[in-house]
Amino acid sequence: MKSIELLGEVIEISNSNLETNSRMKAILNIISYRMEFEEVLVFKLDKDKRLTCSYANQTSQLYQLLNKHRCHIGEGVIGTVAQKRIPQYFIHKDIPPRFGCIFFNELDDVIYNYRSYAFIPVSDDSFLYGVLIVISRSMERINDNDKILLAIIAREIGGLLKTNDLLINLKKRISELVTLSELGKILTTNLDPQIILKNTVFTIARALNAVFASINIDWSIPKMECQRFVYGNLNGSLSEIVEDCETQAIQQKKTINYEYYNNKDLPVKKIYTLYSAPILTKNKAIGVLTVCFSKPGKNFNQNEDMLYITTTITNYIANGLENILLSAKLKEVIKELNETQKRVIEQEKFKSLGEMMANIAHEIKNPLVVIGGFTKRLAKKVNLSQTENKYANIIVSEVARLESILNDVLNYVKEPPLSLEECNINACIEDILYLFTSDGSWERVKITKDLDPSLPLILCDVQQMKQVFINMILNSFEAMNGKGEITIKTKNIIDDENYPQVMISISDTGGGIDPTIIENIFNPFFTTKEKGTGLGLAISNKIVKNIGGRIEIENIVGKGVTFKIYLPVKKNKNNGEV
Repeated sequence: MKSIELLGEVIEISNSNLETNSRMKAILNIISYRMEFEEVLVFKLDKDKRLTCSYANQTSQLYQLLNKHRCHIGEGVIGTVAQKRIPQYFIHKDIPPRFGCIFFNELDDVIYNYRSYAFIPVSDDSFLYGVLIVISRSMERINDNDKILLAIIAREIGGLLKTNDLLINLKKRISELVTLSELGKILTTNLDPQIILKNTVFTIARALNAVFASINIDWSIPKMECQRFVYGNLNGSLSEIVEDCETQAIQQKKTINYEYYNNKDLPVKKIYTLYSAPILTKNKAIGVLTVCFSKPGKNFNQNEDMLYITTTITNYIANGLENILLSAKLKEVIKELNETQKRVIEQEKFKSLGEMMANIAHEIKNPLVVIGGFTKRLAKKVNLSQTENKYANIIVSEVARLESILNDVLNYVKEPPLSLEECNINACIEDILYLFTSDGSWERVKITKDLDPSLPLILCDVQQMKQVFINMILNSFEAMNGKGEITIKTKNIIDDENYPQVMISISDTGGGIDPTIIENIFNPFFTTKEKGTGLGLAISNKIVKNIGGRIEIENIVGKGVTFKIYLPVKKNKNNGEV
């Protein structure tokens, strides 16, 4: 009758609404109290097929000793019972030392204080869930009725553990689905990739209750200000370990875990567990996800679950990041197409405008020549009054200015035939500088030259190239208001495609260009000066481009500007470089 009452209590507790740990402890305490066993313990079979002492009655003295080592299937008495699923019973005279497991060395001093032992498999018809152990100090031998009762209770405990595993797995799957759902919403937004990645690590760290979550990205498109995105506390002592884990994950192309023991200023040894998983697209790693957890001791059941969830999340992120990458590339292509389209449209506009301006310039220039000619003749007359002579000279001066403007316009809009010949760039620069330094207005300008004597000859229109240097040097002179230093350098260089080039740099100390307008300085008719047409730099840029070169600008606000002219060194079939 006592057996039936005991079973009733066990079944009632097993089916109650208490938490699993509370139900297990209650059942083990009932066995201990009602059946007079001082030690009642349950070794639970973990997912890695090892047995852990997970539950014990309240007064157990052996739990702390047995919890330190996990048994393999087939190891010692406990492992053998789990392997064969057959109970074993012992008395103090025949119990194997340390339960047949050499790692239970702390049992040596206490095991023989007990009189009888029972090791019963906790299983059903299909699966093993663990081993129930009962030990008595007073009972010389466990009778058959108690053996039957313990076998029934063991099956009930097995059912409880099975239900608990199902509930845990269900909660994990629900949590996993919720996390993946949140990540899906984040990864499918049209936000900036950096914001998406920041939101991703925040969601992962919060959902997994991690110390920190980190995504380290290794890609060039889109270009981002930083490559690592972290939410949580990634301190200095862990940074190097995280980098090592990430390197191993990328090399092995699989999720790895690492346990880091930190004893600094802690009363209890603290363990950080890291999980690093490569983010793979088309079997190529574009980054690594690292998640860190902190716990006061080893939790072996968590390891396999976290490896799985980390890998699952990483696969999900990989798909999302691949879409982001493709979207970023598509945006860049569309942007390039739009810019190309705008350039084509602008070129057509300028072409039409140029043709129209050329016609207008010709039409205006003809009567200007007549006006200028007759005005000069009038000015030479002796009988003109002082006022009339002044007016005539103004007309002549303004006509000359208009002709100069019209000539600049015609030079820009026309495509003059190139008279290509071999040009010594250094000699060309020397000629221009001689003309400028002969002028008294250049007395307060210091000219510094650093001309490479080994420059090859350049194939270009010499007169047009002189016009480029004149425009550039005059621009520097005007920027300095006729006082400062102009530095001119020439040298040989090799470009990114391994082709030889000549580089000419012209620097000044004119205070630089306003960054808000620097993109417009090569646009025709753009000028910030009271005088001039704004065509000097536009014409220079056009001349350089026509022979396959380019002009770059280095602008230091408050100091000055450096114009760098890059000219290609052409190859001649007969004599090599020209």
